[in-house]
Amino acid sequence: MKTYIMYGKTSSEYAAGMVSKPHNRIEVVQPLVDQFNMKIREFLFTNGESFNWLGVCEAEDDSTMEAVVGIILSSGNWANMHWSRAYDSLEYKAIYDKAHEGMASYVTTMQVAGGS
Repeated sequence: MKTYIMYGKTSSEYAAGMVSKPHNRIEVVQPLVDQFNMKIREFLFTNGESFNWLGVCEAEDDSTMEAVVGIILSSGNWANMHWSRAYDSLEYKAIYDKAHEGMASYVTTMQVAGGS
């Protein structure tokens, strides 16, 4: 499983539903999470201007995340929703190890142009 960060801004429709009938959203969302074999690590609401919800979750791959975000956005409850892959420090080191190994074959535009 890979780690992902999700963040979004709820819509006025979301607020209207919550004011009309307050409820614990994580309980309502859990069946969707289970259907896609995901795990929620954090489910947080914020007072941010550009986003007011943040989640940290685990999923099998990027296509799973894109599918889930499509479902979330189609509800009309969200003005926007975004996701990013998150890496722990060892995963990120492995990425740079790979970059280091491949650097010898990279030629910059300045090298081709005869610069430094």
